[in-house]
Amino acid sequence: MLTPPPDMYPGCTWADRPVTATATFGIGTAATVEPRTGLTTRYTVHAYDPWAGTALVNPDQREDRAGVVRSVPDEERTRREVPVGDLDELRLVHRRTRDDITWLHTNHCRHTIKAAFTAGGDRGVPGHRRVYRLWMQTTEERTYRFLVRAPSQEAAYALARPWWQGAPSPTGYVGGHLQDGELIDVLTCEGARDMPVWPYTDTIADPV
Repeated sequence: MLTPPPDMYPGCTWADRPVTATATFGIGTAATVEPRTGLTTRYTVHAYDPWAGTALVNPDQREDRAGVVRSVPDEERTRREVPVGDLDELRLVHRRTRDDITWLHTNHCRHTIKAAFTAGGDRGVPGHRRVYRLWMQTTEERTYRFLVRAPSQEAAYALARPWWQGAPSPTGYVGGHLQDGELIDVLTCEGARDMPVWPYTDTIADPV
């Protein structure tokens, strides 16, 4: 299988110093996630200062857990400086000369400063790098949060159900990770993210 080229040119130091956008579309994107509701707010990044640990952003879109996207009203699109620690995700992009096309397949060099599980976090991510975080409640009212490596949200659900419940049989379900007679009551996706390296042996990991 062919190994896809990297998104960031090896050794690029562009994001190691303060950078400011020269165009209205900015130098990247950022996101915050409201833990209780799962509402993801996406921002356009206009400046980034790694020394001060801040980013100049303005809100652009809001996306709920169901995937419904709404634009932020114009009167709320005020630019403001926020600490990087207050952002759940921060991705920067810049143009560079393709001085070695065997390493970088486009003239855009992408720097992932922070990556989080967000609504729509799988958008534009190759299927083999997508990871979903799911939340589950069982019929015994036990709750679990876990990660699933899958090419789509639907595939993540399809992998999670038999992993937990097992395979159906004449006497119920067998071979799962739940106690006998315990079933999945609620299963929902909390978000997704790009994870180029999956450090686990199973496609489902970190159940807590």
